[in-house]
Amino acid sequence: MNLLVIGKPGSGKTTWCQQYISQLRSCGLSVGVVLSPETREHGERTGYNVLDVLTGREAPFARRSGDSPSQGEVVGRYTIRRNGIQFARRAIEKAVVNQCDLVVIDEVGPVELSGRGLMPAVKLVLEAEVSVLIIVRDSLKKALLRYFSSYDFEVLADFSQSPPHITPPADWRHREAPFFESLARGDSPPSQDSG
Repeated sequence: MNLLVIGKPGSGKTTWCQQYISQLRSCGLSVGVVLSPETREHGERTGYNVLDVLTGREAPFARRSGDSPSQGEVVGRYTIRRNGIQFARRAIEKAVVNQCDLVVIDEVGPVELSGRGLMPAVKLVLEAEVSVLIIVRDSLKKALLRYFSSYDFEVLADFSQSPPHITPPADWRHREAPFFESLARGDSPPSQDSG
């Protein structure tokens, strides 16, 4: 099963995924995750880290270009750090090797769609036929679907709409309506035991 979470930068995709992952884990599912929470100073975004949720380890992933242009590839206002990419790739590969129930990749962006960055690890996940959830900007959704035209994707959460549109996956084990309705509202999801 290949899932997408789409939306504009800063729309809440990563925050929502953190809640979703927490709920799946509380239901006993193993989730291998590479999240990219933003870093802020004085209320301003300064970049992104990469977080391996399986180990709890975190590494710098992207910083404003003026801060470290020699440490990676400049993309827009940010420098994507080589060490951050390597860290994220290893975390994704480890999730595949551990046969996690779901592998989450935050996010596939312009670098990946040009074949660089995390793309080798994204391809590995898709070829391994494990369930994957990919976070992507709504402006890049069509490009991602073209790039992976031989794969079927289902949009799990669309944050380009207000309020966000959440669709339970057709064949997921925990598709009870209260679970997804609460996630759509941003509430703490109800216990799966409370039928």
